[in-house]
Amino acid sequence: MKIPTTFVSLLAICGSMVAAPQAGAQTLPGSLGFSISGSFVNGTAQSSNSILITDNDLSNGYHSEFDTTDAPDALSTSGPAGSAAFQWGEAATWEAYPHSSALWFQPLDLGVIAPEESFELGHLFYRNGTIKSGTGATWVDIALTLSFSQPLGLDPLSVVFGTELINTLNSSDPIASADIVSLRELAAPVNFTDAAGNRYFLELTFQVDRETIDGTLSTQDEFRVFEGSQGSATLMGRFTTDPIPEPSSMLLGLAGALLFLRRRR
Repeated sequence: MKIPTTFVSLLAICGSMVAAPQAGAQTLPGSLGFSISGSFVNGTAQSSNSILITDNDLSNGYHSEFDTTDAPDALSTSGPAGSAAFQWGEAATWEAYPHSSALWFQPLDLGVIAPEESFELGHLFYRNGTIKSGTGATWVDIALTLSFSQPLGLDPLSVVFGTELINTLNSSDPIASADIVSLRELAAPVNFTDAAGNRYFLELTFQVDRETIDGTLSTQDEFRVFEGSQGSATLMGRFTTDPIPEPSSMLLGLAGALLFLRRRR
């Protein structure tokens, strides 16, 4: 249905790769207690005909034009503090599932988190609607704000993760027609270091619900949903000095290896 804005995506990826170190870093304590709120920002329209709706305060209900069909149960009419929703596209009324596409973020209650420990920070829900070509989005950032309750005195932390919305052309092949939510940035630098001065990152990955296409076509950085269906993933976080390489970094490394092999011949 839509062609990803590759140039915009590359700019966002490159920007994340050259992020400047944060000044005045603090040593990460042995345990952290905090709450999380999420929002969707910087939605990238596919064209001038795109219809994008962002609602970053579901605790007060939905934007009047938001389609709540098949919204997750916990967010069907409103949501807890920190929940958000993003909708893109004009429904193709002649199709079997004439609804826009949408993402929902639902924060989870957290216990005490230690460095290098994976934890569930929220759920991401995806409705793969059938929309008119040229009316959707190709990119949206997931912004997270962490408000610390333990230890006292830590300033809130804000991080942003770029997410590409890959919308495929529909065909008789349901797998090939499945659309993709792809995390293009798997780690963001945060204002913490360890005792040796190593810089920490907040790592973000998907743990896809096994009922979303049986979990067979999804990975830690993307998940697919059939056309006219819904899927969900748990967002896993980790404070780490050794984050998973971003997809762009792995591709650059592969390109460098291939160039080296060519020169060796």
